[in-house]
Amino acid sequence: MHASYYHKAHACIMVFDVQRKVTYRNLNNWYKELREFRPEIPCIVVANKIDADMKMTQKSFNFARKLSLPFYFVSAADGTNVVKVFNDAIKLALTYKQNSGDFMDEVMQELESFDLEKKSENLSDQDESCPEEKPPSS
Repeated sequence: MHASYYHKAHACIMVFDVQRKVTYRNLNNWYKELREFRPEIPCIVVANKIDADMKMTQKSFNFARKLSLPFYFVSAADGTNVVKVFNDAIKLALTYKQNSGDFMDEVMQELESFDLEKKSENLSDQDESCPEEKPPSS
């Protein structure tokens, strides 16, 4: 994934397909990449497509447990736990944003503040330097 996908993220939902083992095996790579760009944001792990095989909910998926990450069984097709996952992700993101000590968050806040100040100054300069327009004479 491109770094821009992580830009300003305050939470992550990592989803794998219970019918495709390769997606589960990729979780470790995805997680490492996430932590390169956003080392502190909360992360949730989701096992999707449980509607296709409910027996999958009896399996133990160690990836989330080893990292102490929240884990959910979900079916995007029938809606099982979808709203719960997003509600929990939003709560985690808000808590993180309010209490973040992440260096990159602080840098981004400073840059945004600087950009807003600069835009405000530019607008003020334009107001002062633009002569008032007079309606054309007929």
